[in-house]
Amino acid sequence: MIFIYDSTFEGFLSAVFDAFPVKEEVSIEKKDCWQPLLFAEPVEVKTEPEKAERVAEKLLSICGHRGFSAIVQIFLSEAEGCETAAFYLIKSVIKYGSKSFSRFQDEKITHAMELRKKVSKECDRFLGILRFSELSNGVFYAPCEPDHNIIPLIAGHFYERLLGTKWMIHDLRRGFALYHSNGNMENVEFIDELTSHLNMANLLGKSENEEDFAEMWCRYFKTIAIETRINPKLQRQFMPQRYWKYLTEKKNG
Repeated sequence: MIFIYDSTFEGFLSAVFDAFPVKEEVSIEKKDCWQPLLFAEPVEVKTEPEKAERVAEKLLSICGHRGFSAIVQIFLSEAEGCETAAFYLIKSVIKYGSKSFSRFQDEKITHAMELRKKVSKECDRFLGILRFSELSNGVFYAPCEPDHNIIPLIAGHFYERLLGTKWMIHDLRRGFALYHSNGNMENVEFIDELTSHLNMANLLGKSENEEDFAEMWCRYFKTIAIETRINPKLQRQFMPQRYWKYLTEKKNG
């Protein structure tokens, strides 16, 4: 049986609530991505906060915040079939408890945890490689194109460290951004689809001092490098080239 939902995490948890009693094999898919199949009539799930909250509370009571975070990471991987993988893990958690996360003899559990691992690894990378530049309006802006939908997962890190600063992290691949000002974080509503994927540094321009700071950072980057130990192959292994696009030291160095 196929359950389709509105792409939100709350909608996914609502789908979990509705699908859980079903005895036959279940798949959960985003409404926008679902492809009609012959002889397959999907069940369209209505997002209901009360249902979503009940599922979340149940999971938190069984596996705590760490386990619940793993489920969120699987969902945010946006990999094909990630919702179904997360649903399978949820059913296992409710049946077997927290030990479900280490039931690697089950191939479906292993697949789900591999998705979580990829998301977690990318989060760790972006905590180190996200580069902010000051725009002409005084906002510190960081464009990026992560493989997974990780901005909601890493925003708290920058909230704690840049509390007194106006900043924006912009996922250009997904047309989504988070904006922080005076201790408040909010989703950015772009004017149109084109603007949502447009680099704001190109649209608004950078501050007068930004180029000087970028140049200083590049000089520092070159100064600390030990020429005899430069290993491009190893560098690409730890930092794949697909992440270089927005690195200041790679654009200006």
